[in-house]
Parts: sequence; C-alpha cells; structure tokens
Amino acid sequence: MKNNPSINFREIALLFIVSVTSSLFAYALVYFLSNLTALYFAYDFDIPAHFDLYKLYLDKSNAHWTHDATITILLSRPIASLFIGILALSAVLFIRKKLMSFFFFLLWVNLLAFNSAAGIFVDNIITKSDTYDVTKLMNFDMGVVVLLSIVVVYFLFRLGTINLYVIQASFPRRYFDNIKNRMLFLFTIIILPWLFMFLLPLFNTADNYQFITLLKNISMIFILAPLFVSKPAKNRLNSAGNLSAVSKYDAMNMILFALGAWLLAYFMVDGVYLWG
Repeated sequence: MKNNPSINFREIALLFIVSVTSSLFAYALVYFLSNLTALYFAYDFDIPAHFDLYKLYLDKSNAHWTHDATITILLSRPIASLFIGILALSAVLFIRKKLMSFFFFLLWVNLLAFNSAAGIFVDNIITKSDTYDVTKLMNFDMGVVVLLSIVVVYFLFRLGTINLYVIQASFPRRYFDNIKNRMLFLFTIIILPWLFMFLLPLFNTADNYQFITLLKNISMIFILAPLFVSKPAKNRLNSAGNLSAVSKYDAMNMILFALGAWLLAYFMVDGVYLWG
C-alpha cells in the first residue's frame, strides 16, 4: 500500500498564519471598495451617505431618489463586489509565479468579493430593502426572484469548484492524498480563517453583531462546500505544487497586509464621507 505522508504541524500552522493575515486585509479591502463605490454614486445623485465599519448609511428621505438613482446606487455594491471577485479570480488563475502570501490574498479577495455580492442580496431579500426595492421597481415577481436565487447558488457552487482546482494545483499532492490530510489542510487554511473573520465583530461589541450578519455568510457555505465534497482532480495534483515555500518576502507582505487592514479599519471608525 502506498504510504501517504502526514502533514507537518509547523508547516500547516505557518500556512494558517499567512492565510488569516491575508484574509483580514482582503476582507477590509473588499468591504471598503464596494461601499466606496455606492458612496460615489450616492453623491453623484446628491444623496447624502456614508459608511463605517458596520454598514452603509443612505438618506432614504432625500428627494433625489429617482428611478435611475435607486437602481444605480442600490446595485452598485453587489456589482462592484462581483467585478472585484472576477478580477481576483482571473489573477489567481493566470498569474503563474506567485508568492504564498499573494496567492492567499488573491484567493481570499475572490472568495470574499463573490460572497459579498451574494450576501448583500440575501440580506436585502430578508430585510426587504435595497436590492429588494430594485426587484420591486423592475416588477420582478417572486418566481423570478426564486429563479435568480437558484442560478446564484449554482454559480457559487461552480465558483467553489474552480477555487478547489486552483488550490489543488498550487499545493503539494500530499495534502490531498487521503481524506484526513485533505480535511485537515482545507480546514486550517480556509475554514478557520473564515470563522475568525466571521466571529471578529464579537470581539468589538455584541450590539453591532446582528443576526443578519450570520445570514450574509450563508452564500459562503455554497462556495466552500465543493472544497470538501468534490473529488480531487488527479490530473491537477503534483508532487510539489506550483507555489514556493513561505519566504521572508511573505513575512514582509504579512506585515503590510496587517498594517493595511488596520489602516482601513481605522479610517472607517468615524465614518467615510465624500464632499463635493
């Protein structure tokens, strides 16, 4: 019987540190850019708005909420997240020579951006706000909404499959040789960092951690599911993977990622406004 080597604890712990650091910066960047997009369009229509660490605030009582303003502003966040996700996924697919830290950064940007796009939709449908208002404005009945939801779920599952192939091609074969190694590896580099981000608001104040925050992450479950239920593509596995080991350049990047995440969070504490 072929001997399947176990995963070295130090090695997997180092990958976890790289992944969680990259994910925090990716989360802050996706959140900042998607909300900044909505803020720009709101001010373009002369509608006061701002966002902070927790949400985007729009003046719904303003008289400038025209048909065009409603569609443009309320769809700008999910569309911006979608474009960010597509760019990051394209980069992680087509840029061959990547540092470990840069790989994890691109991986998390695409995962979190697509989750943000779908999560905003889930949030708004449940709370009957924003994109839900757009569906009413465009005369979408419940059947169309359900159909769109099914399409979104299928898209997210396929997206997860693509990311699984990317991960398999990037890391050594021993991480996928048996179910134990595969589960331990994926749980450490993906699930644990995601849970850390998922529960991070609890370390601030429970008042800002609402049930709707949980619902926004339902879409991530459909993205991550293929990582555990899909069979590894044997033709994409190789003995070494195409990523180099964690280096001093990755350590420098992690410091920059941590600093970037802190600076973005600090910038958003008192709210982000546009003037003009």
